[in-house]
Amino acid sequence: MKFAGKMIALVAVLLALSLAIGGYSVVSSALRADLQAATNSAQEDMKLFGLTLQALCLREQPNQLLSDQRADEQLRTVLRHSAVLQTYSYRITNAKGALVASTRGIHIEDEPPAEGIVETRLVQEKQAYYLCTRQRLSILDRSYLLERSIEITPVFDRARQNLRTYELVMLLILVVGTAITTGLTLVLTSPIRRISRTSKELAAGRYDKRAQVKSQDELGAMARDFNAMADALQSKIEALRESAQRQKEFTASFAHELKTPLTSVIGYADTLRSRALPPERQFEAANYIFTEGKRLEAMSFALLDLFALDKKEPERTLCRTEDLAKAAAQSAAYMLQQSGVQLETKVQPGTIQAAKELFVSLLFNLIDNARKASEPGQRITLSGEAVENGYCFRVRDRGRGIPPEALARITEPFYMVDKSRSRAQGGAGLGLTLCQRIAALHGAQLEIESREGQGTTVTIELKGDQA
Repeated sequence: MKFAGKMIALVAVLLALSLAIGGYSVVSSALRADLQAATNSAQEDMKLFGLTLQALCLREQPNQLLSDQRADEQLRTVLRHSAVLQTYSYRITNAKGALVASTRGIHIEDEPPAEGIVETRLVQEKQAYYLCTRQRLSILDRSYLLERSIEITPVFDRARQNLRTYELVMLLILVVGTAITTGLTLVLTSPIRRISRTSKELAAGRYDKRAQVKSQDELGAMARDFNAMADALQSKIEALRESAQRQKEFTASFAHELKTPLTSVIGYADTLRSRALPPERQFEAANYIFTEGKRLEAMSFALLDLFALDKKEPERTLCRTEDLAKAAAQSAAYMLQQSGVQLETKVQPGTIQAAKELFVSLLFNLIDNARKASEPGQRITLSGEAVENGYCFRVRDRGRGIPPEALARITEPFYMVDKSRSRAQGGAGLGLTLCQRIAALHGAQLEIESREGQGTTVTIELKGDQA
């Protein structure tokens, strides 16, 4: 059973019990009051009957002592000639239990009460109810038992009628109360049903659905919390989708980057082992194998560096900026000399909190990318200067530049603007990805500005406690 059904059933049961108990109490209380009033009236009536009979007998009592039989006869005579007493229903027996006089009524076969005490009993005979009163009095110097009975069936009939009326009223109140309770319960529990429907839609994959609840009570607060949870869930799922897509693209790109050089390496190696080649062709094949092997090696090292950055936070120390720039320039000196590209350093003295080896690798990769984009004889500039609340490094070249459509993807793994040129220069498409990760570990971002044919400038600005 649903929550709304439980609430409706519970309220209906409680309402029915309350009305039943209340109705029974009211009807019972009214019946007890009527019976008590009838009892008081019957007792007063019995007392009045006894006093009247005693007074009449006292007035007719002769001077001489009467026998029991004459006393009974005298009592019957008084009852027969008294207009007042003829309106009463009664039964009178003498001390021996013999009937002296009787009109109509109920006789109780039981021990009579003591003299002067009026006893009252409720007696049911068939479908009728009687209130019987008994009293023992001294009349004509004899002890007589007076019994009277009054039918009070109308009192019980009235109680039954009241009970039936109350049952109808109770049924009406129960129906109306249940209808009102049903309406209120459905209104109050509607936020729960909306949340339930929304949760089912979320479970079915419709993550944009939200519970439309505008109340300001606890259910409204629960709905808002549910929507906040759904927002967080949607964000997490979108992030997971993007991560899965990036991993898929990474795997596809990695497989593609491996396939091309491996195919060439296997082909050249098979040529070298299967036939005799002139020395210059042997050197060409061996050189290609060596070049592609170095590119695969560079790719492996870059991947290892990326995985290492994911596993643990590098330890940072206080480093001098000029020492970092000098170390990066020395590492790139040989490649720059082979390419005929010059490097100019303009680094102002300063200190930063950095993982030295990683930051040197960051600057080296930026210089190497600038070298690959430059023509022989061109100049690369590595500059560094203190800025407001930080320190800024820039690597600038005057080379080919990057197309605007490629700037948004330049830091993606294995993305290369000119794939053939990059592969010819030993590139694997992971350099800027690695640079972006190292910069992020130092609380910075790569800011890349480029124009085709005019060159590229990459900026790294360290702020706060990093500089």
